[in-house]
Amino acid sequence: MNFNRFKKVVARDFNSTYRLFGLSLLIMMCIPVFIWLFGLAFKVPNIDSLARLGIMQFVVVLAAAISSMKIYKNCNIPGRGNYFAMMPASLGEKFASMMFYCFIVSPLAVFVGWFVVDSFLTLLPFGPFNNYIWHQPEWVNGLEDVPDVTSFYTTHIFGLDAFCSTMIKAACTASIFMFANTIFKKNKFIKTVLWIMLISFVASIVAVPIITHIHWNVQWFVDYFQNLTAEKARHLVFFGSLLFNLLVISLFSFFTYRRLKKMQY
Repeated sequence: MNFNRFKKVVARDFNSTYRLFGLSLLIMMCIPVFIWLFGLAFKVPNIDSLARLGIMQFVVVLAAAISSMKIYKNCNIPGRGNYFAMMPASLGEKFASMMFYCFIVSPLAVFVGWFVVDSFLTLLPFGPFNNYIWHQPEWVNGLEDVPDVTSFYTTHIFGLDAFCSTMIKAACTASIFMFANTIFKKNKFIKTVLWIMLISFVASIVAVPIITHIHWNVQWFVDYFQNLTAEKARHLVFFGSLLFNLLVISLFSFFTYRRLKKMQY
């Protein structure tokens, strides 16, 4: 990889991101304003920070999903995709830039923008945002005597784990949609969602009979999870999800690269 060429590709993709996806990113960053205005208009006394965090995580993942289909929407279309094929850089450099903007830049921009806007609205002395987005929800208060439960909510949901898990899920989703972007030529997002739903439905039909006919040692699972503290259970779920997401990212990134390499214009 030539670093100077790679910088030029990144700079060019930045212009494409700003021109083709900038407005969409800005709207996603400003969603807290719409939530705040909704609560103010309907006199909602408090919109819980946990609910806002859940919406933010969904929007961040959504931004990662549609990023490739906005920034690189013509990369697989004959004629209009010539700009991508003729760019004076290697496929590895172009693909690295694509991953950079879809996996990191787009979701991170929404995450940071949402965080700033939400924090500013929380600073206002009026309105439905009474707690910062990283604060504990009211129903967790009073559990200070249960350190494992309190630790779970303060570190997993509102701490660094929330940022890491959100960005990993965003990259995982982006890798799937990035691959779909090289296959479909029209209505890319809708077709991708429909195919994901269809594959998930078929997989569940196949998996349920197999799982039900396996003789599970249920008591072993019960004993194992009963002996886990909340902290250990959190780590088990987090690292299990991390390994799964990294596997999906690796596979679909490889498929996307091979697809771009064999693409005919």
